[in-house]
Amino acid sequence: MNELKNNGTQIFMGIEIPIIEGGFGENQKVILAKTISEIHGQPLKKINQLINENIDEFEVGVDILDLKSGYLQSTEFLLNFMNRQSISNSTNIYLLSEQGYMLLVGFMKTEQSKKIRKKLRREYFAMRKAINSDKKAHLLLMIYNGGQDGVLASKELVQLEVESATTPLLEKIEEDKPYTEFAKHVTESSDTVDVGEFAKLVKKENIKIGRNRLFEWLRFNGYLMQNNNPYQKYIESGYFKVVEVTKNTAYGTSIYTKTLITGKGQVYLVEKLKKEFGIAA
Repeated sequence: MNELKNNGTQIFMGIEIPIIEGGFGENQKVILAKTISEIHGQPLKKINQLINENIDEFEVGVDILDLKSGYLQSTEFLLNFMNRQSISNSTNIYLLSEQGYMLLVGFMKTEQSKKIRKKLRREYFAMRKAINSDKKAHLLLMIYNGGQDGVLASKELVQLEVESATTPLLEKIEEDKPYTEFAKHVTESSDTVDVGEFAKLVKKENIKIGRNRLFEWLRFNGYLMQNNNPYQKYIESGYFKVVEVTKNTAYGTSIYTKTLITGKGQVYLVEKLKKEFGIAA
Protein backbone atom coordinates (compact mmCIF):
# COMPACT_ATOMS: atom_id res chain seq x y z
CA MET A 1 0.00 0.00 0.00
CA ASN A 2 1.29 3.49 -0.85
CA GLU A 3 2.02 5.84 2.03
CA LEU A 4 -0.94 7.94 3.15
CA LYS A 5 -0.49 11.71 3.33
CA ASN A 6 -2.67 14.37 4.95
CA ASN A 7 -2.53 17.47 2.72
CA GLY A 8 -4.79 19.85 4.59
CA THR A 9 -8.50 20.34 3.94
CA GLN A 10 -10.93 21.29 1.18
CA ILE A 11 -14.60 22.20 0.90
CA PHE A 12 -16.77 19.47 -0.60
CA MET A 13 -20.56 19.80 -0.79
CA GLY A 14 -20.33 22.66 1.69
CA ILE A 15 -18.39 20.62 4.25
CA GLU A 16 -14.70 20.92 5.17
CA ILE A 17 -13.06 17.53 4.70
CA PRO A 18 -9.44 16.33 4.91
CA ILE A 19 -7.40 15.90 1.73
CA ILE A 20 -5.85 12.44 1.97
CA GLU A 21 -3.66 11.02 -0.77
CA GLY A 22 -2.02 7.63 -1.31
CA GLY A 23 -3.12 4.16 -0.35
CA PHE A 24 -4.13 3.00 -3.84
CA GLY A 25 -1.38 4.81 -5.71
CA GLU A 26 0.87 7.82 -5.38
CA ASN A 27 -1.03 11.13 -5.23
CA GLN A 28 -4.44 9.43 -5.56
CA LYS A 29 -7.12 11.18 -3.54
CA VAL A 30 -8.88 8.91 -1.06
CA ILE A 31 -11.56 9.26 1.59
CA LEU A 32 -12.23 7.62 4.96
CA ALA A 33 -15.62 6.11 5.73
CA LYS A 34 -15.67 8.44 8.74
CA THR A 35 -15.50 11.46 6.41
CA ILE A 36 -18.22 9.95 4.21
CA SER A 37 -20.46 9.65 7.26
CA GLU A 38 -19.95 13.36 7.98
CA ILE A 39 -20.66 14.38 4.36
CA HIS A 40 -23.92 12.43 4.29
CA GLY A 41 -24.98 13.12 7.87
CA GLN A 42 -25.11 9.41 8.65
CA PRO A 43 -23.65 7.48 11.61
CA LEU A 44 -20.34 5.84 10.78
CA LYS A 45 -21.86 2.52 11.85
CA LYS A 46 -24.48 2.86 9.11
CA ILE A 47 -21.88 3.65 6.42
CA ASN A 48 -19.80 0.63 7.45
CA GLN A 49 -22.92 -1.53 7.41
CA LEU A 50 -23.76 -0.39 3.87
CA ILE A 51 -20.22 -1.19 2.73
CA ASN A 52 -20.29 -4.62 4.38
CA GLU A 53 -23.67 -5.44 2.83
CA ASN A 54 -22.24 -4.72 -0.63
CA ILE A 55 -18.62 -5.70 -0.03
CA ASP A 56 -18.57 -8.09 -3.00
CA GLU A 57 -19.12 -5.10 -5.31
CA PHE A 58 -15.86 -3.48 -4.15
CA GLU A 59 -12.45 -4.62 -5.35
CA VAL A 60 -9.85 -4.60 -2.60
CA GLY A 61 -6.85 -2.50 -3.56
CA VAL A 62 -8.77 -0.70 -6.30
CA ASP A 63 -11.97 0.54 -4.65
CA ILE A 64 -11.43 -0.08 -0.96
CA LEU A 65 -8.97 -0.93 1.81
CA ASP A 66 -9.71 -1.89 5.40
CA LEU A 67 -7.01 -0.19 7.46
CA LYS A 68 -7.77 -2.57 10.34
CA SER A 69 -6.56 -5.47 8.20
CA GLY A 70 -2.87 -4.72 8.53
CA TYR A 71 -2.37 -2.18 5.74
CA LEU A 72 -0.99 0.38 8.19
CA GLN A 73 2.24 -0.33 10.06
CA SER A 74 1.09 2.00 12.83
CA THR A 75 -2.06 3.90 13.77
CA GLU A 76 -0.28 7.26 14.06
CA PHE A 77 -1.71 8.53 10.76
CA LEU A 78 -5.28 7.78 11.87
CA LEU A 79 -4.81 9.87 15.01
CA ASN A 80 -5.27 12.91 12.76
CA PHE A 81 -8.93 11.89 12.39
CA MET A 82 -9.80 9.52 15.26
CA ASN A 83 -8.81 9.01 18.87
CA ARG A 84 -7.00 5.87 20.04
CA GLN A 85 -10.09 4.40 21.67
CA SER A 86 -12.15 4.76 18.48
CA ILE A 87 -9.36 3.15 16.47
CA SER A 88 -9.08 0.30 18.95
CA ASN A 89 -12.85 -0.29 19.14
CA SER A 90 -13.44 -0.20 15.37
CA THR A 91 -14.01 -3.50 13.60
CA ASN A 92 -13.37 -1.87 10.23
CA ILE A 93 -11.71 1.39 9.22
CA TYR A 94 -12.51 1.69 5.54
CA LEU A 95 -10.55 3.82 3.10
CA LEU A 96 -12.09 4.34 -0.34
CA SER A 97 -10.60 5.51 -3.63
CA GLU A 98 -12.51 8.09 -5.69
CA GLN A 99 -14.11 5.37 -7.79
CA GLY A 100 -14.84 3.37 -4.64
CA TYR A 101 -16.63 6.37 -3.16
CA MET A 102 -18.71 6.86 -6.32
CA LEU A 103 -19.60 3.17 -6.19
CA LEU A 104 -20.76 3.60 -2.59
CA VAL A 105 -22.78 6.70 -3.50
CA GLY A 106 -24.67 4.51 -5.96
CA PHE A 107 -25.89 2.38 -3.05
CA MET A 108 -26.88 5.31 -0.83
CA LYS A 109 -30.34 6.80 -0.51
CA THR A 110 -29.46 9.97 1.39
CA GLU A 111 -30.35 13.47 0.20
CA GLN A 112 -26.67 14.27 -0.04
CA SER A 113 -26.03 11.25 -2.28
CA LYS A 114 -28.78 12.49 -4.62
CA LYS A 115 -27.11 15.91 -4.72
CA ILE A 116 -23.74 14.33 -5.48
CA ARG A 117 -25.18 12.26 -8.32
CA LYS A 118 -26.92 15.37 -9.71
CA LYS A 119 -23.70 17.36 -9.34
CA LEU A 120 -21.83 14.65 -11.22
CA ARG A 121 -24.38 14.65 -14.02
CA ARG A 122 -24.31 18.45 -14.33
CA GLU A 123 -20.52 18.53 -14.46
CA TYR A 124 -20.25 15.84 -17.08
CA PHE A 125 -23.06 17.15 -19.28
CA ALA A 126 -21.47 20.61 -19.07
CA MET A 127 -18.12 19.28 -20.26
CA ARG A 128 -19.55 16.85 -22.83
CA LYS A 129 -18.97 19.20 -25.78
CA ALA A 130 -15.43 19.85 -24.67
CA ILE A 131 -14.51 16.18 -24.37
CA ASN A 132 -16.75 14.98 -27.22
CA SER A 133 -17.50 11.68 -25.45
CA ASP A 134 -20.75 9.90 -26.18
CA LYS A 135 -19.47 7.03 -24.04
CA LYS A 136 -19.48 9.17 -20.90
CA ALA A 137 -22.88 10.59 -21.77
CA HIS A 138 -24.17 7.04 -22.14
CA LEU A 139 -22.80 6.11 -18.71
CA LEU A 140 -24.44 9.17 -17.20
CA LEU A 141 -27.79 8.05 -18.54
CA MET A 142 -27.23 4.68 -16.90
CA ILE A 143 -26.44 6.40 -13.59
CA TYR A 144 -29.59 8.49 -13.93
CA ASN A 145 -31.66 5.33 -14.48
CA GLY A 146 -30.20 3.83 -11.29
CA GLY A 147 -30.17 0.18 -10.31
CA GLN A 148 -27.24 -2.20 -10.68
CA ASP A 149 -26.40 -0.86 -14.13
CA GLY A 150 -26.16 2.60 -12.60
CA VAL A 151 -23.73 1.35 -9.95
CA LEU A 152 -21.52 -0.27 -12.58
CA ALA A 153 -21.71 2.84 -14.75
CA SER A 154 -20.65 5.16 -11.93
CA LYS A 155 -17.58 3.00 -11.34
CA GLU A 156 -16.70 2.89 -15.02
CA LEU A 157 -17.25 6.63 -15.38
CA VAL A 158 -14.62 7.42 -12.75
CA GLN A 159 -12.24 4.91 -14.35
CA LEU A 160 -12.75 6.52 -17.76
CA GLU A 161 -11.88 9.89 -16.30
CA VAL A 162 -8.60 8.47 -15.00
CA GLU A 163 -7.78 6.81 -18.31
CA SER A 164 -8.73 9.77 -20.49
CA ALA A 165 -5.57 11.64 -19.54
CA THR A 166 -3.30 8.95 -20.97
CA THR A 167 -5.32 6.60 -23.20
CA PRO A 168 -8.05 6.97 -25.85
CA LEU A 169 -11.67 6.80 -24.77
CA LEU A 170 -13.49 3.50 -25.20
CA GLU A 171 -15.17 2.78 -28.52
CA LYS A 172 -17.97 5.24 -29.26
CA ILE A 173 -21.36 3.82 -28.15
CA GLU A 174 -24.56 5.27 -29.53
CA GLU A 175 -26.28 7.40 -26.89
CA ASP A 176 -29.33 5.94 -25.14
CA LYS A 177 -28.70 2.40 -26.41
CA PRO A 178 -27.98 -0.46 -23.98
CA TYR A 179 -24.85 -2.58 -24.08
CA THR A 180 -24.72 -5.43 -26.56
CA GLU A 181 -25.99 -8.72 -25.18
CA PHE A 182 -22.39 -9.87 -24.78
CA ALA A 183 -21.36 -6.79 -22.82
CA LYS A 184 -24.48 -6.89 -20.67
CA HIS A 185 -23.88 -10.54 -19.84
CA VAL A 186 -20.26 -10.20 -18.82
CA THR A 187 -20.76 -6.91 -16.95
CA GLU A 188 -23.47 -8.46 -14.78
CA SER A 189 -21.39 -11.60 -14.25
CA SER A 190 -18.80 -11.88 -11.49
CA ASP A 191 -17.05 -14.69 -13.43
CA THR A 192 -13.53 -14.44 -14.77
CA VAL A 193 -12.30 -16.32 -17.83
CA ASP A 194 -8.87 -17.23 -19.09
CA VAL A 195 -7.59 -15.98 -22.43
CA GLY A 196 -8.56 -19.16 -24.26
CA GLU A 197 -12.15 -19.00 -23.02
CA PHE A 198 -12.34 -15.31 -23.90
CA ALA A 199 -11.19 -16.08 -27.45
CA LYS A 200 -14.16 -18.45 -27.77
CA LEU A 201 -16.57 -15.85 -26.35
CA VAL A 202 -15.55 -13.09 -28.74
CA LYS A 203 -16.02 -15.44 -31.68
CA LYS A 204 -19.76 -15.00 -31.06
CA GLU A 205 -19.20 -11.28 -31.67
CA ASN A 206 -17.71 -12.10 -35.11
CA ILE A 207 -14.20 -11.51 -33.79
CA LYS A 208 -12.25 -14.42 -35.22
CA ILE A 209 -9.08 -14.60 -33.19
CA GLY A 210 -7.73 -17.75 -31.58
CA ARG A 211 -6.05 -18.15 -28.22
CA ASN A 212 -2.47 -17.74 -29.46
CA ARG A 213 -3.25 -14.75 -31.67
CA LEU A 214 -5.16 -13.15 -28.78
CA PHE A 215 -2.16 -13.55 -26.47
CA GLU A 216 0.00 -11.97 -29.17
CA TRP A 217 -2.48 -9.08 -29.59
CA LEU A 218 -2.62 -8.47 -25.82
CA ARG A 219 1.19 -8.37 -25.64
CA PHE A 220 1.56 -6.16 -28.72
CA ASN A 221 -0.99 -3.64 -27.39
CA GLY A 222 0.68 -3.40 -23.99
CA TYR A 223 -1.82 -5.26 -21.80
CA LEU A 224 0.37 -8.29 -21.08
CA MET A 225 4.09 -8.67 -20.45
CA GLN A 226 6.23 -11.19 -22.34
CA ASN A 227 5.46 -13.82 -19.67
CA ASN A 228 1.73 -13.25 -20.36
CA ASN A 229 1.11 -11.68 -16.95
CA PRO A 230 -0.84 -8.38 -17.08
CA TYR A 231 0.80 -5.07 -16.30
CA GLN A 232 -0.03 -3.82 -12.80
CA LYS A 233 -2.02 -0.79 -13.99
CA TYR A 234 -4.53 -3.06 -15.74
CA ILE A 235 -4.83 -5.24 -12.64
CA GLU A 236 -5.46 -2.11 -10.57
CA SER A 237 -8.04 -0.98 -13.15
CA GLY A 238 -9.94 -4.21 -12.54
CA TYR A 239 -9.48 -5.67 -16.04
CA PHE A 240 -7.32 -8.66 -15.11
CA LYS A 241 -6.60 -10.95 -12.19
CA VAL A 242 -3.67 -13.29 -11.64
CA VAL A 243 -4.12 -16.53 -9.73
CA GLU A 244 -1.69 -19.21 -8.60
CA VAL A 245 -2.38 -22.67 -9.97
CA THR A 246 -0.94 -25.85 -8.46
CA LYS A 247 -0.47 -28.81 -10.77
CA ASN A 248 0.56 -32.30 -9.70
CA THR A 249 2.78 -34.10 -12.20
CA ALA A 250 4.81 -37.28 -12.25
CA TYR A 251 7.80 -35.16 -11.31
CA GLY A 252 6.17 -33.48 -8.34
CA THR A 253 4.07 -30.39 -7.71
CA SER A 254 4.52 -27.30 -9.86
CA ILE A 255 3.09 -23.85 -9.21
CA TYR A 256 2.47 -21.33 -11.96
CA THR A 257 0.45 -18.15 -12.46
CA LYS A 258 -2.58 -17.85 -14.71
CA THR A 259 -3.99 -14.66 -16.21
CA LEU A 260 -7.77 -14.23 -15.96
CA ILE A 261 -9.94 -11.54 -17.55
CA THR A 262 -12.66 -10.03 -15.35
CA GLY A 263 -16.17 -9.18 -16.54
CA LYS A 264 -15.17 -5.52 -16.69
CA GLY A 265 -12.05 -6.45 -18.64
CA GLN A 266 -14.08 -8.49 -21.12
CA VAL A 267 -16.32 -5.49 -21.89
CA TYR A 268 -13.29 -3.25 -22.27
CA LEU A 269 -11.35 -5.64 -24.50
CA VAL A 270 -14.25 -6.61 -26.75
CA GLU A 271 -14.73 -2.93 -27.62
CA LYS A 272 -11.01 -2.62 -28.42
CA LEU A 273 -11.11 -5.78 -30.53
CA LYS A 274 -14.19 -4.58 -32.44
CA LYS A 275 -12.34 -1.41 -33.33
CA GLU A 276 -9.29 -3.43 -34.37
CA PHE A 277 -11.36 -5.75 -36.58
CA GLY A 278 -13.59 -2.98 -37.95
CA ILE A 279 -16.78 -4.37 -36.45
CA ALA A 280 -19.58 -1.89 -35.63
CA ALA A 281 -20.40 -1.57 -31.91
